[in-house]
Amino acid sequence: MIMHKLPVPPILSKPLPLGRLATQYWDLTAIPRARAFAVLARTCPNELEREKLLEFASYEGQEELYSYANRPRRTILEVLRDFPHACDSLTLAALFELFQPIKPRAFSIASAAASGKLRILVAVIEYRTKLKEPRRGLCSNWLKRLEVGTKLRMWTRKGTFQLPKDVTTPIVMVGPGTGLAPFRAVLEERELSVDATGPLVLFFGCRNAHSDFHCEEDLRRMERSGLLTLFCAFSRDQEDKVYVQHLIRKQGDLLKKLLVERNGVFLLSGSSKNMPEAVCEALGEALGDSAFVEEMKKSERYQEETWQ
Repeated sequence: MIMHKLPVPPILSKPLPLGRLATQYWDLTAIPRARAFAVLARTCPNELEREKLLEFASYEGQEELYSYANRPRRTILEVLRDFPHACDSLTLAALFELFQPIKPRAFSIASAAASGKLRILVAVIEYRTKLKEPRRGLCSNWLKRLEVGTKLRMWTRKGTFQLPKDVTTPIVMVGPGTGLAPFRAVLEERELSVDATGPLVLFFGCRNAHSDFHCEEDLRRMERSGLLTLFCAFSRDQEDKVYVQHLIRKQGDLLKKLLVERNGVFLLSGSSKNMPEAVCEALGEALGDSAFVEEMKKSERYQEETWQ
């Protein structure tokens, strides 16, 4: 058997207290997978607990595990509270099997390189589970608590969007919520450029105009200057919910001019859940030609940058 040495994470390259591991390396908010229950069962002295843990770890018990852990978003710490005998019997080695390291988070840069500043757009995650337990996003709330002047470890990589080399090519952007981030960077770059730019259209969406209209001042300024054509969908500001796909359906003439006649590009950014499919369908209806949209995808004139 060939064994490959994995690189040791920097935080584990020298001795450190267990408490620091728990607060800075392990993700204590993670939803445990089946393997975690097998680890707990291995040394559990209580027969009833061990039987249940083995059930959750088995192939046959996956539906039961989903109802217990995934659906209510039960964390690994809450699981340990539910199985006290298994918890008390854990060894140090088992802890490293049980707890996952905190995964790096990726954020789209929301500023142009020429601005001299690096900005990101972060939604602070806060909600209640089916267990009525409060949940807060691990990274977003950590960022929220940081004080001005705090230094962070980070990395950068090239974005997924391939912008047209010809700056006069029209760009249609769809960025609801924090999906606005990469488009703010595109718009700021064009705003700072001395070269003439082609038409820029943005479909932005959020719940309320008064509470989560991200970068409103910047977008309105660009709209007033003529750099940007802006369409906003505020889903909760009226009785009937309005989303970006509804606005896209109403702009068939404009979209045909920019995408069909002038060979523009269509960029979409945001949640990968339902929005991308709804937007793609709406664009096909607006253009009156779904096959054309598929051809745009093949030629990379229709691009998506989405996340869960």
